Amino acid sequence: MKTLLSSILCALSLVLFAPALTAANNPFASNAEIGSLDELLELVKQGRIEQSKSNQQREQRFLGNQSTQQSELDNAISQRKALELESEKLEADYDARRQELNKLTQRLETRMGSLTELFSHLQTATSDTASQLQQSITSVELPSRSVELESLADHLGNSRSLPRIDEIEKLWFQLQREMVESGKVKHLNLNVINTDGQSVNADVVRIGAFNLLSGDRYLQYIPETGKVLDLNKQPARYISGYAEDFTHSKEGFNAVAIDPTRGALLNMLLDEPDFVDRIEQGGFIGYVILIIGAIGIILALERIMYLIMVTRKVADQTRSETIRSDNPLGRILLSYKKNKNLSLESLELKLGEAILRERGPLEKHLTLIKIISVIAPLLGLLGTVTGMINTFQTITLFGTGDPKLMAGGISQALVTTVLGLSVAIPVVFFHTLANTRSKAVLSVLEEQSTGLVAEKAEKDSD
Repeated sequence: MKTLLSSILCALSLVLFAPALTAANNPFASNAEIGSLDELLELVKQGRIEQSKSNQQREQRFLGNQSTQQSELDNAISQRKALELESEKLEADYDARRQELNKLTQRLETRMGSLTELFSHLQTATSDTASQLQQSITSVELPSRSVELESLADHLGNSRSLPRIDEIEKLWFQLQREMVESGKVKHLNLNVINTDGQSVNADVVRIGAFNLLSGDRYLQYIPETGKVLDLNKQPARYISGYAEDFTHSKEGFNAVAIDPTRGALLNMLLDEPDFVDRIEQGGFIGYVILIIGAIGIILALERIMYLIMVTRKVADQTRSETIRSDNPLGRILLSYKKNKNLSLESLELKLGEAILRERGPLEKHLTLIKIISVIAPLLGLLGTVTGMINTFQTITLFGTGDPKLMAGGISQALVTTVLGLSVAIPVVFFHTLANTRSKAVLSVLEEQSTGLVAEKAEKDSD
């Protein structure tokens, strides 16, 4: 029963996939329909017969080729043995030649003697010179001079033959030429890449092997690309002013700032943050400190100018017999003149009231200025503490492997303290000056008022 079901399933699968089979290998490739199970069984039987015939044919072909395969196997075995013998001969020849090479190498080292160390130093000097020439700004005129030295260094490092005199003279010549070029000042016409990324043709002054100048700007030479770039940030104005005078001079001697380290000091100078960078490092708290500091200084200066004018008017009033109402002392005298017929106690109260009226304008904004002088350093301390917290959080995340990261964070944190102290010191000074002026004027007013009361008392006693 199981055999019958398997035969039926096999027949159905053959019938379903019959279009994909060729007529030679598929006995069911006809388009005739199967009418009954007997026909299906007959077709299965025919398929098994055809498959058996095909297997017998393949087996006969394999048996027919068996003798040919055996001969090919024998040929392959004989070839392998021949190659093994050839390999043994080559290995023996290789060992013999290697021993001979070692002997020749020892003979060569013995003959060269101290020349080996000498040419080792020559190779080192050649490599160092090639690297220095590649980095030197004189390469803007001589871009390919380091290629010869690099090839000479490779020859000295890889070859066992002695270098020729003309090859050694190449090193001497390049050293001499670099020394000569280091003492020259030349005007060159070069393509310079400006800060906008555009290449422009400019008159460039090369000062030896130290700096490249164009007008009042310092340029930078990139050895990897051979390009000349305009620095994004230039030195201070007094340095660039010297550079401008030097580049436009035609004769005589002119002062100019050069970098004897060939770029190291200039890069350090450019990396140093300026005033604007320091303010930006202070962040929001830094801007708040500057704003309240500006307000405090403006108010203090206004108070100082006002009190200076008032002091002059009071001094003029003390020397004048005419009473004027444009100064505090004049208004005190007018109040005395108006109330001098009152009793001594009433007159004293009237003059005290007049002095109180003058105290307000004289001491205006002094309290606010004093508060600003106290708040500014406190805000600076707040910014420092906040910055230190951020720095320690960064250290927690990234560790202490980079000292520059820690130093940079601490430096930024201390900027707000510097700003706070920079604001507080002048504000305190101006506040003290204004307060002193105000007290001096009030002292004059009280002195004059006391004198008037004493004069009134003397008259009443008479």
